Amino acid sequence: MQLWLTLGAFSLAPLFFGSVDQLAVVIWVVVLSLGVILGLSIPLSTNQVRLLLVFLTGCGVYAGVMGLQIVPGFFGRLADPSWSSANELLGLQLPQRISARAQITREALGHLLLLGAGVLNGFFVGVSRRRTDTLFRVARYVILTYAVYGIAALVLTPNLVLWETKEAYQGMLTATFINRNTAATFMGVGFILWLCRAVLSLRVIEAPTIRFLLLMPWNETLAFRSLLFFAAALLCFCATLLTTSRGGLICTSIGAFLALFLLVRKTFNFRLSYALPVAALAICVIVLWLGQSGRIGSHGLFDDGRFSVYVASIGATLARPLLGYGAGTFADVFPSVRSADLSGWGVWESAHSTPIEIALEMGLPIGVMVLAAAVGSFVILFRYSLRTRDRSEGSAFAVLGVVALTFLHSLIDFSLQIPGYLIPFSILLGSGLARATAEHGEASLAC
Repeated sequence: MQLWLTLGAFSLAPLFFGSVDQLAVVIWVVVLSLGVILGLSIPLSTNQVRLLLVFLTGCGVYAGVMGLQIVPGFFGRLADPSWSSANELLGLQLPQRISARAQITREALGHLLLLGAGVLNGFFVGVSRRRTDTLFRVARYVILTYAVYGIAALVLTPNLVLWETKEAYQGMLTATFINRNTAATFMGVGFILWLCRAVLSLRVIEAPTIRFLLLMPWNETLAFRSLLFFAAALLCFCATLLTTSRGGLICTSIGAFLALFLLVRKTFNFRLSYALPVAALAICVIVLWLGQSGRIGSHGLFDDGRFSVYVASIGATLARPLLGYGAGTFADVFPSVRSADLSGWGVWESAHSTPIEIALEMGLPIGVMVLAAAVGSFVILFRYSLRTRDRSEGSAFAVLGVVALTFLHSLIDFSLQIPGYLIPFSILLGSGLARATAEHGEASLAC
């Protein structure tokens, strides 16, 4: 039951506009929380328990700071100046708070709960190698289905998202998401998952020569299946290209290259002296290709307006570095720190950089804690991908590439703040961390 709840959340969270409305967030919090309750009976190893305790402690610290920010009169010298300004201008006696809002926003609380519950559900699934294989198999076909739908919708209804008229990104692939950049990262995850599966499938083909390959019927069947896997990967990559998202394309390419390089080197036992020059050449080719492709070639790699937002947000963070401005208050605070050189058109509801937005809202200590958690999880998965030698190698390299894609993209956009992407990613991350901390000899028992 816990597995089915996790698979259901993974599959359906992106379906209706990325689950950005509050009702969808509540539904997925309830579903994932039920999965966590059912997963509490699953036995864990000592290393897995330790990692979960560290994760839950981090979530508790984050939630504790969110609570302190709205306590009236707490740390008066750190209170947001907007409270005293409102009292002076309106003649009120409002209690001062650290946060610019009197309450924690529903979005901020909901996203924290979704991240925690998603990672825990993925972790409980990842305890078993068999259930992990099921999760990754379902994930591949689910994202492929969204990619096929996105391409079909772009051809047949280019100005609609499901049944609603697009307010932006008309003529660009967004699938069931509102934002093309989130769609690009989601399709990029599918590309990495299918690519790793396709490369891994080549290992079982036994043929010392091409002629011998053609004479062995079982090799022909295996080769045909590998071609289908590569075709699925190519379709997901085409969907990523059709979003015309510069950040999504660049981060997908980097994540896929990392996973593919490590997987190919380990699968075919390349020497490091041969692999490094090939990797350097491949990186140069990727950079040259990306530099001349689509919007990257015509608009460049970086958006000047976004850079101005980063500078203004960092300056505001340094002005109140300890406890920030309050969870979920970026849209309230940014107009007061918006620089004059930034265009007056439009409303910036997010910083387009999740770490910068967290640092502004929660303070530098929490920002550093979140960054350390991201780097730590990447290191754990990287070390696991290098040492694993069972049939779960494909998922190990795939989740490493997905994590690299997602963390890099979070530096320049807000895909992790969209529940329809946050839920699938947190489930994959949790399952990868569970496999990485499984003790030797436990994997066969967990199956």
